[in-house]
Amino acid sequence: LSSPNIAKEMHVGHLRSTIIGETLCRVFEFCGHKVHRINHTGDWGTQFGMLINHLKTAYPNFLENPPNISDLTTFYKEAKKRFDEDEAFKRASQEAVVTLQAGDEYSLKCWKILCDISRVQFKMVYDRLQVYGMVEKGESFYNSRMPGVVEELRSKGLLEESDGALIMQCGKQFPLMVQKSDGGYGYDTTDLTAAKYRLQECSADRVVYVTDAGQGEHFEMIFDGARQAGWLDVDKHR
Repeated sequence: LSSPNIAKEMHVGHLRSTIIGETLCRVFEFCGHKVHRINHTGDWGTQFGMLINHLKTAYPNFLENPPNISDLTTFYKEAKKRFDEDEAFKRASQEAVVTLQAGDEYSLKCWKILCDISRVQFKMVYDRLQVYGMVEKGESFYNSRMPGVVEELRSKGLLEESDGALIMQCGKQFPLMVQKSDGGYGYDTTDLTAAKYRLQECSADRVVYVTDAGQGEHFEMIFDGARQAGWLDVDKHR
């Protein structure tokens, strides 16, 4: 539920997911269920290459002299403008994503600064809504688990190679992109890994995704991928 994006303002979709999700959590708890409130924040991925590269180049001494970037919306717009207009900046940003995912210490420090600023702003909204007890397990939480998931899917014969990338067919006209040709991971890999974590490590009997209906087809593919991998038992899970 909720699932806001780091360095961006929460919009009505995040508020809707937060309010509906919290309502469902309270109903399930009233009925006697143990509930995991998972806040799947957008704290990883392509946009962070852009943001980290902007932070490094615009504020090269940021570790010794941290800039005042409390207005992350403006900071994001500045980075996006450079990304759209400067081809060299765009290439460096794309490379920065892979570096971050590989665990580069300098990149992780940049990333943590951005995340911490956003969390303060998110908490203000949650406090006003009286939403407590959410556990943040954003996209970054699954980074260390993704290589193992890719290898598991490969060993089960569920992946195909396509132009250097690894894809997975899930009954739609287009596949899931499990690993990009540059070795990086995207939303498909993260969501597959999150599904495995929730079903196996959290031992969930029912998993409820409170998200926009426009993402329905994507999650149908994720659930089908989880079924093919043997993580989702249609007779046991809901």
